[in-house]
Amino acid sequence: MLRLGYFLSLLLILTLACSTLSAPAEPAQMIVTEAPTLLPQNTESPTQEVAQSSELPNSALVDFYDPARNPADDLAQAIVIAQKENKRIMLELGGDWCIWCKYMDDFYKSHPDILQARVENYVLVKINVSEENENLEFLSQFPEAAGYPHIYILESDGTFLHSQNTADLEDGADSYVPDVFMAFLQKWTSVK
Repeated sequence: MLRLGYFLSLLLILTLACSTLSAPAEPAQMIVTEAPTLLPQNTESPTQEVAQSSELPNSALVDFYDPARNPADDLAQAIVIAQKENKRIMLELGGDWCIWCKYMDDFYKSHPDILQARVENYVLVKINVSEENENLEFLSQFPEAAGYPHIYILESDGTFLHSQNTADLEDGADSYVPDVFMAFLQKWTSVK
């Protein structure tokens, strides 16, 4: 029975992965992967399942703000991937209501070198903060965010390293300063 459950879970993951690859993605709403609830229960090595499915487009485990997601589950999966790929974890707090969150998405699209630096060094997990779900319990383990978007950098094991007010990275108009943003990413890159 355990093998059948494992097989069905694996089949579901592969089906979702194939449908994600063939279905057209909506801008800034692309679902990269599902929460770890799809992993088989009571297996000897559930982390192997996650590690095998760690092909993350643009380094994003979660690349959208979803009030229904459980950020603790997302972080647990990000830890497995970050340790396997020797990356740090970037938690980006915000919401669909946040104009500067949209500016950040546009900034990455228009600066492929900065996106590449993120891809090579971080596993991105976007965490929803909205009236619908503020994720207060999860976020209580981190320093208070000064505004949104807000970035937390974590070690590959989930240990908190840095809290970044993204206003410090802004250009004062409707984007971010490329040199300042790149310096921030490089400062918190893990040694490989």
